[in-house]
Amino acid sequence: MNFFQTVFNYIRETYTDRLFYFPSNIRISLLIILFCVIAVLELYVYISFRRAQQIKRKRDEAKWKEYIDNMLANLVIFDESDSTEDIVAHFYPKMSKLPLRNPIVNEVLTAEILTYHKNFTGKIHEVLSILYRRLNLDRKSKKKINNKNWEVKIEGIREANEMRIKEMAGEIIKYTDDENSLLRMEAQAAYIKLSEQYPFRFLDRAQERILDWHQVVLFEIITKNKQLSIPSFSHWLRSSNDTVVMLCLKLIEHFMQFDAAEEVQRLLKHHNPKVVKKSVEIIGKLELADAEKHMFEVYFDQPEEIKLEILNSLGKISSGNYNDFLSSRIYSTDPKIKKEALYAIKRNPEHGEEKLREIYKQTTLENQALIKHVLDHRIKP
Repeated sequence: MNFFQTVFNYIRETYTDRLFYFPSNIRISLLIILFCVIAVLELYVYISFRRAQQIKRKRDEAKWKEYIDNMLANLVIFDESDSTEDIVAHFYPKMSKLPLRNPIVNEVLTAEILTYHKNFTGKIHEVLSILYRRLNLDRKSKKKINNKNWEVKIEGIREANEMRIKEMAGEIIKYTDDENSLLRMEAQAAYIKLSEQYPFRFLDRAQERILDWHQVVLFEIITKNKQLSIPSFSHWLRSSNDTVVMLCLKLIEHFMQFDAAEEVQRLLKHHNPKVVKKSVEIIGKLELADAEKHMFEVYFDQPEEIKLEILNSLGKISSGNYNDFLSSRIYSTDPKIKKEALYAIKRNPEHGEEKLREIYKQTTLENQALIKHVLDHRIKP
C-alpha cells in the first residue's frame, strides 16, 4: 500500500509542483501522457457502461420475449369456434396492460406479432392484424416510414406491408422512385399490395431503373396476387424508362394481352436491343400475324441475336407469307441463321417438312446436311 501511495504522490507532485520547472518539450510530453491516460480511462468506463447496458437489454428482451411468446401461443391455441371479435376481446385487455411505452417491450411485441402473422393464416392472421392496430403499433410503423434513416424507412414499409396497412400506401409511394435502390424496391413491392385503387401508379413516375432481379420480384408479386386488378400494360410501353418497358413486356407476355399488339409492334424500332428482342419474342408467342411485315422490315438492321429471334417468331406464326424469305436465309454465311430458318420452315404444321424436302433437292451439300439434321425428330431444336 505504501508503494502505491508513494507512486501516486510522485505523479501528483510531478504535475502540480514540478511541471513548470521542466523544459517545454518534457512538459508537452507529460501533458500528452496525462491526456492519453484520462482518455483511456474514460473509454474503459464508457465500454463498461455500454456492456452493462447491453447485458441488461438482452436480459429484458429475453424476459419479455418469453412472456409475449406465451401470450401469443395461447392466442394460437384458443378455441377456434369463437368469433374473431371474441378472441380479440379476450386478449386485447391483457396486451394493452403491457408497458408499451417501454421501447424494448414495444419492439419485442411488434416483432413477435409480425412473425406470428407471417407464419399463420385464417382467423389467427386476422386477429393479429386487429390487435396490431388496436395496440397502436401501426402508428410506430408510420413514424418509421417517415424517418430520415433509409434503413428505418425500409423496416416501417415491411411492417406496413406484412400487416396490410393499406392507408399507408400514400406515404409509401413517394419512395417508389427514390435514389436508394433498396428503399425504392421495397416501396414498389409494398405499394402494389397496399394500394387499392391504382396499384401500378408508381410506374407513371418511375425514372430510376428497376433492376433485373427486382423485376423478378415484382413479376412474382403481380402474377401471384389473385385479388389484384390487372390493367393493360401497354399503357406503359411508351415510358422513357426502358426497365419499365421491359417489366411491362414480361407482364403482357404472361397475361397474353393481345390488346397490346399495336404498341408491341411499335417497339420493334426501339433504341434498346433488349426491348426489341423481347418484343419479337412476344410477337411469336402471341402469334401476331399482322406483325410479320414489321419484323421483316427491321430484320436486316438487327444484330444476329435479334435476327435469330425474328426467324423463330416467323416460324411460330407460320402464316406462310414469308416462306420465300425464310428459304433465302438458308444461303446465309451464318450457320446459326441457316439452322433457325430451317426450323422456322419446319414449324409450319401443314407444309413445313414438305417444303424442306423440296429445298433439299435443289440446295448445296452443306445445306442438305443441315436439313437432314432438322428433319430428324429425335433431335430437339
